[in-house]
Amino acid sequence: MKSEVIETKGAKLWLEDGIFHSETHPNAEMDLGLAREHLKIHAKLTGGKKTPVLTDIRTIKSIDRDARRHLSGEEAEKIHTVLALLVTSPVSKVIGNFFMAINKPRFPSRMFNSEEKATAWLKSFLEQEEN
Repeated sequence: MKSEVIETKGAKLWLEDGIFHSETHPNAEMDLGLAREHLKIHAKLTGGKKTPVLTDIRTIKSIDRDARRHLSGEEAEKIHTVLALLVTSPVSKVIGNFFMAINKPRFPSRMFNSEEKATAWLKSFLEQEEN
């Protein structure tokens, strides 16, 4: 079941079947303020419960260093169990690689170019939680 969709200047955000989704708008520029807003919306939609996250950054233009730090750090760790980054464009791949290698998220994280594979990976964590 899909929750309400909340739109910010940078993305559409929703909860669906236990997975928090973030789909960036074309040419979005993520800064610290927007990163904080997204984590607050995540907490609101999930009732503060930790969940798997699917972040589609295929059309993102940029994300600044402070936003990357925030989205991989302590605040994100409180509500993320695992993160799948959906990338296909050269820009999104560079941003994803920076995020993974430089910021080293505090939770399991992987990049995917297939939404189906990313979702299957995230669902495997939901199944582990149920057992």
